[in-house]
Amino acid sequence: MKMYFEEESRLVPADRSLPTAAEAAVIGRACAANAASGERIFVAHSGEKGANALARSFAAGCAESGREAVFGGECSVWAAANAVKALGCNLGCHVHTEITPVFRIFAADGLSLDAAAEDRITAEIYSPKQKDIPYSHYGGIREFSGTSELYVSALRERLGGCAKGIYADVYSSSPSVTEEALRALSGKNDPSGERIAFHIGADGGRLSAYSDSTGYVFREKLLMLCCRGLFEKGEDAAFCGRPPKWLSKMAEKYGRQVISCGRSVCTGCGQPSEECKRARKLAASQGFTGDGIALMLETLEVLRQRGESLKEAVASLPPAAIINRYIPADRPSKLLERLCSVKNGDGVLSDTERGLVTVRPVRTGKGLMLGVESFAMETAAELCDFYSEVIKKARNSDTA
Repeated sequence: MKMYFEEESRLVPADRSLPTAAEAAVIGRACAANAASGERIFVAHSGEKGANALARSFAAGCAESGREAVFGGECSVWAAANAVKALGCNLGCHVHTEITPVFRIFAADGLSLDAAAEDRITAEIYSPKQKDIPYSHYGGIREFSGTSELYVSALRERLGGCAKGIYADVYSSSPSVTEEALRALSGKNDPSGERIAFHIGADGGRLSAYSDSTGYVFREKLLMLCCRGLFEKGEDAAFCGRPPKWLSKMAEKYGRQVISCGRSVCTGCGQPSEECKRARKLAASQGFTGDGIALMLETLEVLRQRGESLKEAVASLPPAAIINRYIPADRPSKLLERLCSVKNGDGVLSDTERGLVTVRPVRTGKGLMLGVESFAMETAAELCDFYSEVIKKARNSDTA
């Protein structure tokens, strides 16, 4: 079994294989080894039968290591993350098998792991150090049925009242995401308001909004809108992972800053830096920079407080251009190492005044996703075209 961590602590197969239930138990044991004796580990899953089976095997692996597993059943990714924090667990895992199998691992604060913790878990998967223990020393597996309820309760606190003049619809391919979002919105909509359709990805993170007056407004603009709300209140914004480049420029205008934590910040560090610790604490309290449903609700709250329509709010934002382009490749992880000397997660091809260019493997294991951030669409397009050719040349030299 070959597994590695993608961005946001997503543990995935390196060779497009499908982990078995027995291998899920090995992953559970490896995660349990990263938790202190007596600590609890939360585990939940998406709606697929395979995800259910793998999650139960993961929980069994935790128990086999002497840790107590809390089984939260079917829910969205961010409902699981919230439960890890709310229930005081040391670690959490959400298993998703809709496209490719993903074990999304969370730290005690509900955020992604730091790089050192990811490395310890990966090492334990490949070279287990734990010894077998007597059955009498096994941990328990406790069922918990309130995962979604805990999450919805926390989400509803984000909206101070009815979003006057707005009626929010929700669409997602994930039944759990749809149900939790609709329950969070219950009683908060204005039936006579402008309709805004929010599309939330199955992973609960990707978000876009659509209205007749704006067309599609993608996640980056919604993040900008909500972060501006923080800056106007004299607060910094925090991200678990690499923040958008143009957001820091916006923060400077308000005398604030964007701070971040995670693998992109602490790569090569034995322990998280003080900056990383500060960013984690703030990111956990703000919540919306990773969670799509929370970002939707934060957007509605900003519009409510400002008394603006989505069109008015977006029109007042500074320009920012983002382009993503898929490039097919047979061995994307090895190609990524060649391009940026970074193993597996996001790699930076260029970071200049013109813009930020990153590349990462896609979840199917069949290509790379090139991402470009700039302050002008023309510049972003030029950078995207140039680095697409760079990647294709490197790919073709591998197959020659």
